[in-house]
Amino acid sequence: MLIADPEISPASLLVERLVADGLDVCVADKADAARRHLRERTASFAVVELVFDDGDGIDLVRDIANSYPRCRTVVHSSFCNLANAVQAIKLGASDVLPKPTDIDFLIGVLLNKDMRQPTFRSSFPAPDSIRHEHIRNIYMSCGANVARAARQLSMHRRTLQRILQRTLLL
Repeated sequence: MLIADPEISPASLLVERLVADGLDVCVADKADAARRHLRERTASFAVVELVFDDGDGIDLVRDIANSYPRCRTVVHSSFCNLANAVQAIKLGASDVLPKPTDIDFLIGVLLNKDMRQPTFRSSFPAPDSIRHEHIRNIYMSCGANVARAARQLSMHRRTLQRILQRTLLL
């Protein structure tokens, strides 16, 4: 098992859970370290971030697919968008998940567990909460200026004020 992610340490909860499931886990915080691991050992599973200080995660996904075509690779990244997801799948990734993702859900996808269990469905936030969180982040990044936030969100100022009043942000 290879985890190539600069944000995940060997003492993280994800690594502990994978070791408890009986996997031999190698954590690499650089793309070169991940490639070195691939040359020295085999990998049946991999979790890959897309952005490294010393390289690109997309190239790492390609290297894993070329070296170990049966390796189940999950791209788990903060930089997930449709273009990156399509490219990663085309190059050999099994799944693409945005960060943050619930650890149980990530392990379930990685190990191809039955995803119909109710614990996984509860790990996703409601669409309204995501929308309100996005609006709140934009509003705060604009210094709590309603007019500027409305322009950035491409909505009318009064509409934004009503949303903010309803969600108790204003």
